Amino acid sequence: MLSDGHIQRRSLTSNARFIFSQSGKENKRPYFELVYNMLKVYCVKDSKYYEKTWEDKKINQKYTSIAFTTMQLPCFTELHSLWYSKKKKVVPKNIKELLTPVGLAHWIMGDGSRQNLGLHLSVYAFLPSEIKMLINTLEDKFGLKCSIHKHSTIGDKARIYIWQESMNKLRSLVSPYIILSMQYKIHL
Repeated sequence: MLSDGHIQRRSLTSNARFIFSQSGKENKRPYFELVYNMLKVYCVKDSKYYEKTWEDKKINQKYTSIAFTTMQLPCFTELHSLWYSKKKKVVPKNIKELLTPVGLAHWIMGDGSRQNLGLHLSVYAFLPSEIKMLINTLEDKFGLKCSIHKHSTIGDKARIYIWQESMNKLRSLVSPYIILSMQYKIHL
C-alpha cells in the first residue's frame, strides 16, 4: 500500500478490491509478476493481468503500464478502512505496528530508488504529517537514519531519504525479500 497498490471501494455497500499497477521500465516486470503470483488467489479464476500502451502526442513519448485487479472481498474492505479517509489514501495511525521488513522490501521494490550511496522512498501521495509518521517508523522500529528530500522537478514533492550510514542495516533487514532484478536498489 505504500507503493503501487491501491484499494477501490465502489460503494458503501460493496466490498473493496485491490488494484496493483506499474508503469515504466521493463525491469519492473519480475517484481510485478511476484506481486501478481502472491495475490492471484484473490483474483477470479484464470484471471490475467493486463497491459496498456499509450502515447503522449505532445512530446511523442510512448508509455506502458501493467495491472491486475482482485475480486471484491471483505479482507480488502478491512484494509480500505485502514488506508483511506474520505476517498484519499492515508498512512494508518498504527503504521509502526503494520510495517515489517517484508513490507519495507516491497516499498523499496515498488517505489525506491538508489540515490548516491543512500536510498529514496517516494511518498508523493502523503501529507507532511504522514511522511513524518513514516520517518518515525523507519527510525524507531528499524533504526534507520532518514530525512526528507524535495524533488524539485515535480513540484517540490517530498521523498524519504535513507542515509548511507543506514544502508548496511537496511540491507540486512530487506535483502532476503528483494528479488534479483531489484537488488540494484540496495547494493552498490
